Amino acid sequence: MEDTDVLIVGAGILGVTSAYHILRNNPGKKVLVVDRYGAAGQGNTGRSNAMFRNTFSSRDNQTLANASIDYYLHTQYEAKKDIGLQQIGYLWLMNENQLSSSEPHLKSMQANGIQTTQLPLAELSRRIPGLAAEGNGAGQASLVGLPKIEAGVFGPKCGRLDADKLTRHYARMVTEMGGKFAFGTEATRLAVSPKDRLGFEGEPFVWQESSVTGVELAGRLQGTVHPPVVVLACGAWGNQLLEPIGLDGHCKAKKRQLFSIRAESSPLQHLTHVKGFNPLGLLPMIILPKAGVHFKPVNEEKAFWAACEDNVRALLDVPENDLDAYRAEPDFYERNIKPVLTGYFPEFSKTVVKAMWAGLYSYNTLDYLPFVFREKNMIIVGGDSGSGIMKGDSLGRVVDALYREEQEAELYGGTHYRVSKLSFEHRDVEKEDWVI
Repeated sequence: MEDTDVLIVGAGILGVTSAYHILRNNPGKKVLVVDRYGAAGQGNTGRSNAMFRNTFSSRDNQTLANASIDYYLHTQYEAKKDIGLQQIGYLWLMNENQLSSSEPHLKSMQANGIQTTQLPLAELSRRIPGLAAEGNGAGQASLVGLPKIEAGVFGPKCGRLDADKLTRHYARMVTEMGGKFAFGTEATRLAVSPKDRLGFEGEPFVWQESSVTGVELAGRLQGTVHPPVVVLACGAWGNQLLEPIGLDGHCKAKKRQLFSIRAESSPLQHLTHVKGFNPLGLLPMIILPKAGVHFKPVNEEKAFWAACEDNVRALLDVPENDLDAYRAEPDFYERNIKPVLTGYFPEFSKTVVKAMWAGLYSYNTLDYLPFVFREKNMIIVGGDSGSGIMKGDSLGRVVDALYREEQEAELYGGTHYRVSKLSFEHRDVEKEDWVI
């Protein structure tokens, strides 16, 4: 097997951005990315809602996301590389208590250069046809206890993109710089060996200095590769490799579901194009004030995608390898999401779900921020808690800085970010409270 300077496990958004930035700043290095799927971004990245926002309560998330978004905007509009970006904005519809509790977060955003606009109810009603702000409609919605919408908070530098196009964009650049991909290839085990081998059975012993000296591969590429540096960017499956060698992956997986609702020839047609929020004339991503229920327009499909914050499903330590084991459930939409949707937008009661799918969020349950840390010759990146795409470029730069043993990563636009902030030994971040 060909010598490799850096082996990256996982070709999702964090794997391809890490590969790109390592090659960009370390020309000539041999970088190999392995993934069990047949192409980049076909795991949880490809099943995501593919949204981006810089509106977070944590200043760390604000900084990481804002710089990534700037790069994506540059890619779409200046470099003319189509990543499916639409800057439609995010609109939080809030009740009185939510508005009050959000005030310090909004001030933090303003101080960090994050733009938001508060829209009174009268303005929301003028811009959004069919909005039932009282939230206490008939039928199922009356059982849910939906609070009245008092106002909205709009984030203009937010929107959606195409997860497949984005990961292919990075993968192409990795290939152009000499990086290689081995798809259909799974990393099955990390081999740990002592620095100074004695030749005794049972090595390494606890008193020996040891490190990961090999990664066993199965599938199209088989055998053991012995890279000087291993980057684990395998998201929900990190624990599968780390726990057998006694390391905590600091990550829990949770099934999340998306439902595509037909808007064509339905009562929702009037919502497909709404003026006043963005130059595209599209409805922004809407986050309702109950259970984190949210939906966005997908104009090319003439549909809306809907989902919710799921606080009741099980956290998974080591999920199944096959993502198809996690299927979307029609009853979950009917009983959990639809009552909230119909309470604020009664037209959803007459619509049909035309497609549904599920994937896994990779939660860092400590503070809902990503982590990037080093264990000897391994760099582990993950725990992005469902926002890997929107911080993907910045996290790839942090991985590269850690690879080069730099104390700071230069994010897109010139912002310098201290690498150790995202570690666990010297972690120094603000907990995220605006989790969807």
